[in-house]
Amino acid sequence: MMYEDKDWIDYEGVTGLIVEDLEEIPLLRLEESLLLDLRRIEKMMRRLEICKESNLFTCFIERGVVRIKAKRLGNDFVLSLLQGVYKFDYHFPVHEVNPYIEVFYKCIKRLDESFMFDGWERLIDKDAVVFSDAMNRLVCFARSEMSGKAFKKLKGRFYKASKKRSDSLDSYIDALFDKHSRLLVVRVDLSYRADFFNKDDRFDEKLALVKAHWAAMQRDLYKGKPADSLLGFACKLEYGQLKGFHLHLLLFYNGSVRRQDGVLGKMVGEHWKYSVTAGAGTYFNCNAVKTKYRHLGIGMINFDQTGCRDALKNRVASYLTKIDYWVRLSPCKGRAFFRGNMPKKNTVKRGRPRKLYRLVASEL
Repeated sequence: MMYEDKDWIDYEGVTGLIVEDLEEIPLLRLEESLLLDLRRIEKMMRRLEICKESNLFTCFIERGVVRIKAKRLGNDFVLSLLQGVYKFDYHFPVHEVNPYIEVFYKCIKRLDESFMFDGWERLIDKDAVVFSDAMNRLVCFARSEMSGKAFKKLKGRFYKASKKRSDSLDSYIDALFDKHSRLLVVRVDLSYRADFFNKDDRFDEKLALVKAHWAAMQRDLYKGKPADSLLGFACKLEYGQLKGFHLHLLLFYNGSVRRQDGVLGKMVGEHWKYSVTAGAGTYFNCNAVKTKYRHLGIGMINFDQTGCRDALKNRVASYLTKIDYWVRLSPCKGRAFFRGNMPKKNTVKRGRPRKLYRLVASEL
C-alpha cells in the first residue's frame, strides 16, 4: 500500500530535518529531541507490527532461579514504555500523534502505575514470570490494535495527508523554477515574546490572534511589504509548550531582481516584529547564518544547481511538511500549513531550453 513507502519518510535521514548543524555542531532543542523520540517509537511499533515471533519475553532457569530473557525488540519496547507519555502530552498538548504512536499510548495506559519496571532485567522467580507474561500480553494487544481496519484506515489517512502536503510543496518549488531562472530563498522563523500571552488566556483565543497576525503578514507580503519581487511562500504554524506559537516562513523572491538575502530576512523579521505584532513578535533570520549550515538550501539558487535545489526541497522545505507525519496540530484547530498559489504555466517559453537540469533530475 502507498503508506508503506518508507523512502518518503527517509528514516535514516530524518534527523537532518530536525537537527540543525551549525559549524558541524548539532543543535538539538528539547521539542526537537521529543520529535526524534516519537520517530523512534513509531519505527519500533512498525517492527512490532511485522514481527512474527509470538513471545518477545521468555523465562529460563539459571542455577535454580527463574530469570527473564527478552528479544531485542522486546527490550526496545520496554525502554520506550519507561519513558511514559507525560512529557509528550505536556509539550504537545493540542496535537494529534501518528497512529502507531497512539497505539503505543494505549499500551502505556493499560499498565498499572506500580508496575515493576525498575530493574526489570533483574526480576526473578514469580516476579519474572508475572512481568514476562504481562509484556507478552501487551505486545499481543498492540498487534491486535494495529491489525484492525480502523487503525489501517487512520494510518492511511495520516500518511496521505502528510505526503500530499509534501508533494504539493515540492511541485510548487519546481513550478517556480520552471518560470524563473533563479530564486532568492529566505527562511525566517516568526514567534512571540515569552511574556506576550497571558497564561490565563484560552488557547483558542491565542490561536485566533496568531492567525490574525499571520493573515496581516500574508496580505503585506502580497502587497510587496516589506520588499517587492516576492514570487511565492510557504508557511507552517506550530505550537509547543516551550516555544509557544511560532511560524516557519519560507519566501521565494525573484533572484534576477533581488540580492542580499540576509538583509531581506531581517526586513521580513522586523516587519513582523513591529508592523504586524506591534512589538510583540520576535524572529530568527536563518539567512543571516546560512554559511554555517552544512546543507545549504537557502539564499540564491539557480535552476540548474541540483545540490542546492535538493537541499531546499529535502531539508528546508521538508521540515514544513514531513514532521506532521509524527505529530501535528490537531485539525480541529484549523489550517496549520499555508502556501502561495501555483504559478501559471507559460504558453510560450522563451530563451535557451533548460536541458541540463532536466537531464540530471531525471537520473536522480
